[in-house]
Amino acid sequence: MHKNYLFEAMTILSLDDKSFLTHRLPMAMAAKRLCKKVYVICQNTGQSETIARLGFEVIDLSMEKKSISGFAMAAVVFKLARIYKDKRPNIAYHSSVQMSFIGAMASLAASGMLTVNAITGVGYLFSSTDIKAKILRCLLSPVFKRLWTGRNTVMLFQNPNDRQLFYDKALSNLSAPMIPGSGVDNKLFAPAPRKRRSGVKAKTLVIGCACRLIKDKGLEELISAIKAIEQSCDIELRIAGEIYKQNPSSFSEDEVKKWAEIKSVKLLGNVVDMVGFWQGCDIAILPSHREGLPKALLEAAACGLPLLGSDVPGVREIVVHGSNGLLFTKGDSVDIASKIEKMIDDRAFRIAAGKASRHLIETGGFSNAAVEASFFDLFRSIKSRAAPASDK
Repeated sequence: MHKNYLFEAMTILSLDDKSFLTHRLPMAMAAKRLCKKVYVICQNTGQSETIARLGFEVIDLSMEKKSISGFAMAAVVFKLARIYKDKRPNIAYHSSVQMSFIGAMASLAASGMLTVNAITGVGYLFSSTDIKAKILRCLLSPVFKRLWTGRNTVMLFQNPNDRQLFYDKALSNLSAPMIPGSGVDNKLFAPAPRKRRSGVKAKTLVIGCACRLIKDKGLEELISAIKAIEQSCDIELRIAGEIYKQNPSSFSEDEVKKWAEIKSVKLLGNVVDMVGFWQGCDIAILPSHREGLPKALLEAAACGLPLLGSDVPGVREIVVHGSNGLLFTKGDSVDIASKIEKMIDDRAFRIAAGKASRHLIETGGFSNAAVEASFFDLFRSIKSRAAPASDK
């Protein structure tokens, strides 16, 4: 039976195939329901076949992460513009600040195309206070306004603070749509009976942290807090993540090696089995300085863990202070230590907070199904030229 589609073709621009599968799938599945053809444009790191098996056509766009600037970025923009001219999509989705900049530049070669620029976290360029970031913001501000404020452009956000920030910089409006996060598979990420854990005493409280090893994630403060309380508390901090040299705030290998010498800190590097990681923890923590809406905490909450997080945009959308966890002051190692101790001392609160975390995922619009439905409504509203989909 012939199916009527809202769009003939749509492109989704993602940094690589891995990030597409972990962060963009609910959005892409919504697009697949509305578009006759959906192209996923990304760098192939070995998982593009998985994307193809889901019914998408994958176009390899090689991007050397460490050099995606200057002439290298211009080359990527040129290649992407050729793809847009060839495939002639009706609508293009750009999946981060960086991809929104590259994608918007390329879309200038495809007049009349609708674009969705997803701000999934403001990143180094908009959040950093160092002089390099300030100079770049000043120089690029007129360019951003040209690229992101056109009639055929929709700016999409994950939290109200980021939307307000872009509004203050005249890069968006306060009626821009907002969808909370990238979704989480709450059937896969689920509470599990406490298993006997190898390499750790039964009474040891395991705290999990999953993030890239960059300074903007607040890891220095977290390490300081752990060092301050490890003599009085039976804890183990497990960090899942790798050094991210492409980011100006990345830690060096020497700095990370020093953390490995700390008794209560375990560095796990890249962890493939994140379900097993979170199910092996008692508490989840993210001391980040700013987020869009962190996937790590969504996964931890779905696994029924109590949460600890910095009181900043993005994190406070998932950590409800006093309900499913506790918030601490950004960059304050003393307050981080205090909140960890409070969580350790109050077992009843930990249990209640874990249940509240799971309930929030199931009812708060954070599941894959809920996020897919939100994107479905958003794409339909864009097509109909009606007001953007209501905030979810």
